[in-house]
Amino acid sequence: MKILAIDTATEVCSVAVLENKNVILEKTLDAVNTHSVALMPLIKEVLTECNLELNSMDLFACDNGPGSFTGIRIGLSTIKAFCDVTNIPCVGVTSLEGFAYKLSNIPCDEYYICSLLNANHDNAYCGIFTFDKGKLVQTHDYFFDNISNILDYINTLEKNVFFVGNCSILFEDMIKSNCKKNYKIDNNTNICATDIGRVAFDKFTDGNYGDSDFLQPLYLKNSSAESKNTN
Repeated sequence: MKILAIDTATEVCSVAVLENKNVILEKTLDAVNTHSVALMPLIKEVLTECNLELNSMDLFACDNGPGSFTGIRIGLSTIKAFCDVTNIPCVGVTSLEGFAYKLSNIPCDEYYICSLLNANHDNAYCGIFTFDKGKLVQTHDYFFDNISNILDYINTLEKNVFFVGNCSILFEDMIKSNCKKNYKIDNNTNICATDIGRVAFDKFTDGNYGDSDFLQPLYLKNSSAESKNTN
């Protein structure tokens, strides 16, 4: 199965082609505020170097959030358009799943994986996971909160914690001071399209896929503009 996976949820734009879970080619571009310009040329570049066309894919996958509101919309609209044109199915993968999949080799019986994505102003998006027979499993509801409140919640969990995501490094000192669990911190702070594609493959094999209407954004909080309108 060939998968075209993209990630536009953060400042890094990433595109990958996979055969099942094996990456064929991945390219990334630091594209702050330019995803609308960078994404399509990057997709074309990856497909060209792989000697593949859009119709060669069996599955499309994208990061559906949380993260940059604009970036998420760009990624979702691109994959939705691909699905409508080709009738090829798609899968949405959260940015928190993308971070967590980097730790697929940790001893899941000992640790929860805590994905932390920066939401600015000392806030973060949080997702908690484990692995079951090689597949990522969400164990608690996603939420958005101040990092202090997140760490208070982490301290109530029954397992030790492996932190991953860009907030893990950003708030490393606070984690050291406030986390009462035995913990580890992963230093990789970028989501990559390859991990989006690998999670998507597992979701597809579990029957969790659909047409363009299947893709829905996960925001967890209002955008800045929406927040101003409600005040």
